[in-house]
Amino acid sequence: MTDYSSYSPGKQERLRYYLSVCPLLALLGILFYRSIVMAAVCAVLAKPLERFYIAWQIRRRKNALQEGFRDALYAISASVAAGRSMPAALADASSQSESSYGTDADITRELRSIVDVYRSVHGDAAELLSDLGRRSGIPEIAQFASSYSICRLCGGDLEEVCMKSAGLLLDRLSFRKETESLMAQKRLDIALLVSLPLLMLAFLNLVSFDYISALYRSMAGRLIMTLCLLTMGGAVWWSVRIINIDL
Repeated sequence: MTDYSSYSPGKQERLRYYLSVCPLLALLGILFYRSIVMAAVCAVLAKPLERFYIAWQIRRRKNALQEGFRDALYAISASVAAGRSMPAALADASSQSESSYGTDADITRELRSIVDVYRSVHGDAAELLSDLGRRSGIPEIAQFASSYSICRLCGGDLEEVCMKSAGLLLDRLSFRKETESLMAQKRLDIALLVSLPLLMLAFLNLVSFDYISALYRSMAGRLIMTLCLLTMGGAVWWSVRIINIDL
């Protein structure tokens, strides 16, 4: 069972990460210090920065699972409206998810796992869905599982519950997409603000190194460059924290 609150990159993915990040950090060390040693020191920072990549992957997987579950709710609602039971509706949703997202998608694997467990040991579908909601950290899945359990015990309208749950998810996803479109513009602004001093520093190194040579040859200059690098890093970190809204 996958715990969506954690993420462990595979060997190939980890290798791609280091091959992408280490040269960029080393280039940053060369730009600010003109030193191979400092370039190597900056490249080593890829290790502690990996946790930000992992946090991004966790968020991406949860968003994809949430969108997949929304589509699964529509499939479940259609199957229930046709008179099929919830386990059969979950099987239909699993087949549709496989066609839409592929066999390796998280939502496909989760739905297929629920169907397989039910068929093999006749497990409680509500408990399996509730477990998925707990592991994924997506409250809508846990709420749907609870609503399904109540409908099964009290004879409620399961089709209406599915449609309302799908509608709520759709509203939340629509709001999230609108917010993310605004945040994408802010991320672009951050990238431009960060790239401008870097491009200016690179331009001065290539065109007029004598003008800034004191920053590289004296201890005071190296301290100033270190302070500038730390300030830029802190500004980027704080800016990302501000626009990183959890919806």
